[in-house]
Amino acid sequence: DIVSTMSAGRRVCSRLSPVRRPLAFSTRSSTRLLNSAPSGSPAPVHPVIDVYYSMRSPYSYIALDRLLGLRAKYEADFRLRIVWPIAIRDPDAFVKMQGQGYRLPYQDIDLFRSAQFHGVPLLYPEPDPVKQETAPDSRYGRILPFEEQVHIQVLTRCAIYAEQRGLGWAYLNEVSRLVWNGQKRPWDADDYRHVKAAIDCIGLSGEDAVAATRADPDTYDKLIQANVELQKTNDAGHTGVPLCIFKNEPFFGQDRLGQLEWRLRQYRVPERAVPL
Repeated sequence: DIVSTMSAGRRVCSRLSPVRRPLAFSTRSSTRLLNSAPSGSPAPVHPVIDVYYSMRSPYSYIALDRLLGLRAKYEADFRLRIVWPIAIRDPDAFVKMQGQGYRLPYQDIDLFRSAQFHGVPLLYPEPDPVKQETAPDSRYGRILPFEEQVHIQVLTRCAIYAEQRGLGWAYLNEVSRLVWNGQKRPWDADDYRHVKAAIDCIGLSGEDAVAATRADPDTYDKLIQANVELQKTNDAGHTGVPLCIFKNEPFFGQDRLGQLEWRLRQYRVPERAVPL
């Protein structure tokens, strides 16, 4: 079971029930899963899990404690890949969702239920990291142009800044919580004073991080886009977040982390003698 880094020893993921009937997969997916590791397979020499994460994704945030727990527990490289949220990658995505009336009410129910289930404090951010304006013909609103998306630019570029210095996970541990736990509202006050203070907490200068990403935004945007393109073109076949990929097998969503740990155990990925 995955152990939360926020409350050591508390079990947050129950064992999955066995599958009772076969599911329909594409030929490609079926072949990949049929060739997946049986119990007792030898551990990869250098196990790598790519973790795709968006600073605007509430489900990424809900998964954060358990991702940190897995990273601390297993001798594997949990390689953080920060991407733009779907609203930035595809601003028309929400227009395409017209008619899916179940999505918004269900998301509210599932989001806060999932956070409560895992003991994660959650409030919708104030302000929203992605700027929108109301649209009379859409219940989702209209996403403003990228040039006006200063909030998500600061959050995502600074995540890359921290990751380049080996502190990407520490950044998420501080800044994702700041944005999503509702304790600092508005989280962007006074030219991102709270964000800068959170970055200070991980041993970097928040002022320097924000200044560096503002001075050379193209460099950081290229690195973010490289993660976006890698996610689109790899063999896992999924572009959502949070997404973990282990040996080309995708584990999408905060509710698939138990299955990821099960797969790591099948491959005999060892636990660390001393957790991170």
